[in-house]
Amino acid sequence: MTRFRVLVVDDEAPARAKVKRLLADDARFVLAGEATDGTEALSRIEALSPDVVILDVQMPGLTGFEVLEALGAESCPAVVFSTAHDAFALRAFEAHAVDYLLKPYDAERFTRALDKVHAQLRGGRARAEQLHALLEGVASRPGRPLERLVVKVGEAWVPLRLDAVWRLSSEDKYVRLHTDQGEHLVRQSLKALEERLDPERFVRVHRGDIVSLDAVARLEPWTHGDGILVLKNGSTVVLSRTWREAFLQRWGMEG
Repeated sequence: MTRFRVLVVDDEAPARAKVKRLLADDARFVLAGEATDGTEALSRIEALSPDVVILDVQMPGLTGFEVLEALGAESCPAVVFSTAHDAFALRAFEAHAVDYLLKPYDAERFTRALDKVHAQLRGGRARAEQLHALLEGVASRPGRPLERLVVKVGEAWVPLRLDAVWRLSSEDKYVRLHTDQGEHLVRQSLKALEERLDPERFVRVHRGDIVSLDAVARLEPWTHGDGILVLKNGSTVVLSRTWREAFLQRWGMEG
């Protein structure tokens, strides 16, 4: 019988111990490893390639949602979220048919979650669309603008604060983040990121570019109504006439 490998991610040792104890009673699954926070989870998922991740939502550092966002729904293992008293998370999970464990849960509820994920794994059913929809719903939650993204630096995953980013440019299914310390690719669309950025700090200037207003040194004329934005680090970005008026208003100029 195939035994599916499970990674347990939770910042609380008693919670991890409980999951490991319950897993030991189920012959369909075997413990692949554990992680104590979001960044460790990303590294462990890459190294161990588990079939299932039991993923805590509220953790110091990266949340469970940020872990999933960094991985990308297509390459993510099956996920069972665990959470404590987060009404928004519960509504999101239920809306998108993603299974979750509400702490404190008992052995019977844990087994039901494993039954569901086991059926999905045996049937080979992909959950990417469900996870995409979940992330979009979480991203659209009213509140503060996006403050950071998780990026790969060498073999490590690190949080990157968006106040360090001066340009975001589209590259196929990715977005390249430009910073003074280097460039990073994230597996998101420019449109999706734009909807979560602080409109007081970032503005679209071209179909494929968003810039930080603080990074702009000057605007120079170009051709056919387009302009050239010279950034403070000396690089340049085209200001398309399509976005010219909106940029000028946000930059503090008229027309």
